[in-house]
Amino acid sequence: MSTRPRDRLGVIGFGPIGRRLAARFRDADDGPQLAALLVRERQASDAAALAPDAAICTDIDSFLKARPTVAVECASAATLVEAAPALLASGCDILPLSLGAFADRDAETLLKQAAAKGPGRIEVPAGALGSIGFLTAARENGLARVEMRIGYPLERWQMMGADRFVTLKGLREPTVFLEASAREIAAQFPGHLNVTIGVALAGLGLDDTQVTLLADPTVTQAWFELEAHSASGPVHLRVDGRDAPVHQDPLDYTTFSVIRLLQRRSAAIAT
Repeated sequence: MSTRPRDRLGVIGFGPIGRRLAARFRDADDGPQLAALLVRERQASDAAALAPDAAICTDIDSFLKARPTVAVECASAATLVEAAPALLASGCDILPLSLGAFADRDAETLLKQAAAKGPGRIEVPAGALGSIGFLTAARENGLARVEMRIGYPLERWQMMGADRFVTLKGLREPTVFLEASAREIAAQFPGHLNVTIGVALAGLGLDDTQVTLLADPTVTQAWFELEAHSASGPVHLRVDGRDAPVHQDPLDYTTFSVIRLLQRRSAAIAT
C-alpha cells in the first residue's frame, strides 16, 4: 500500500469547472483530498451541498487556514493575481486556469516573482489543448517558431465582441479576422482564449507566439491548431470540439487536463 501523502486540494471558483473538480475529488480514493472551496458568498450554500466535508470559504484568509497543498484557480485573472502571492508563500502550489493574467506585464512580473520566492510553485495546465509538454521539450532543442490558429463558431465570437473586427453575419466559410501575438490577442479578448497563454508560457513566450483567429460558421464548438518548429522537427497538433450546441458546456480538455495533473502528483507511475 502506498505511503505517499495525499495532497489537500483547494478549488478557487465555483463555475462549471470548479463544480466538476469538487464533485470529482470530494469522495475520491485516488488523487488529492478535497479540502476547501473558495466561493462567492451567494454560492456558499450550493458549495456546502456539493462538498459537505470541505471547508467552504469566502475569503483568502479562511481558505489558507484550510491548509491546501495545491489549489486550482478557475475564477478570474484578478482573483489569481490577488490570491497567488499568499498561496505561494504558504507553500501551496497553484494550477491556474485564468492565464490571461499573464498578458498584463505587471501581473506577469508579480506572478513570476511570487513563484520564484515560493516555496509554492505555479504549474501551468494544458487546458483546452490537452497537451503542451512537447513545447517545453522543444525549447531544449532549438524551438524557433510557434503558431496557433483558433476557430470559434460565429455566435461565440459575437458574444465575445469580435464583430468589431469582422462582419460576422452572412459568413459562409472559415474567415481569418485577426493575427497578432499571444499577448495582443489576450488584451483584445480578456477573460477568453486562455489556451493561447498556456501555449506561450510553454514555448516562446507571449510576445513571440503568433496567433490567428478565425470565425468558422461550419462548427458549433471551438477548434485549435498548433504548429511548432524546432531542431527536432516540426509538430502539428489539432484539437476539435465535439458536435454540441454553441451554448452547451463544451466539456473540453480543460477540466480533464487539471485532473490529470492532480492525480499525477501522487501516482506510483506518473504518466
